[in-house]
Amino acid sequence: MKLHNEIVPVDSLDVSDRDMLFTLYSRHYCGASREQFENDLAEKDVVILLRDRADHQVCGFSTQMILRQRIGGRDVRALFSGDTIIAPSHWGDQELRRGWCRYAAAALTAEPGVPLYWFLMTKGYRTYLYLPVFFRDFFPHYDRETPRELQRTLDRFARQKFGDAYDAGSGLIRFAEPHGQLTEELSGVPERRAKDPHVEFFLQRNPDYVKGVELACITEISHENIRPFARHMFWEEQRAVTFDNPELRPNA
Repeated sequence: MKLHNEIVPVDSLDVSDRDMLFTLYSRHYCGASREQFENDLAEKDVVILLRDRADHQVCGFSTQMILRQRIGGRDVRALFSGDTIIAPSHWGDQELRRGWCRYAAAALTAEPGVPLYWFLMTKGYRTYLYLPVFFRDFFPHYDRETPRELQRTLDRFARQKFGDAYDAGSGLIRFAEPHGQLTEELSGVPERRAKDPHVEFFLQRNPDYVKGVELACITEISHENIRPFARHMFWEEQRAVTFDNPELRPNA
């Protein structure tokens, strides 16, 4: 493994850390605004940092937060993943998945009686493909309708997070001001991927993804819903979870 991951509370990042993250982000997203980046970062709980094992340089990151709602008389939570980027030279490395599994496992363990969902916005097919890799059921999906209650849950979290920018009819998030879009190099779809039904579906549902439009997605984070491939990684990280350091505990 060339990378290792660290889960760091956002409020522990200093100016040089933030400069480093924005430099990496702006290198891969067109129209990136430092002010918008800082605003998005400030609301998150933690950032998963991916560092090169040789020189400790940050080669990727993903911001995370926990959202809460009360729906149908019960409390529910959503792990929301925000800005995420991995340098193309490290595509295929598993450390982002490991770091995300550790944080998700911590959230699941902290409140086992409260359902936990992954609320994900996707402006690129690569991000959308995390869903079929990790989960059995996720939505929207190319060959099944979103269950009514799950759609209600997705709508509530999407409105909580994005307000009027979220269109429940299309499931798309369109920002009044640009939040950055993938560079041409990263937004293209290789021919070998073009016929994948999940990729075809993403492109159909979010044809303006190259303009920074996001597709709102949801899946339940539970042992029953995690695919066997990912379940082993998830169990490994769940066994490794410790609450000795309260900074890494998802917000209660």
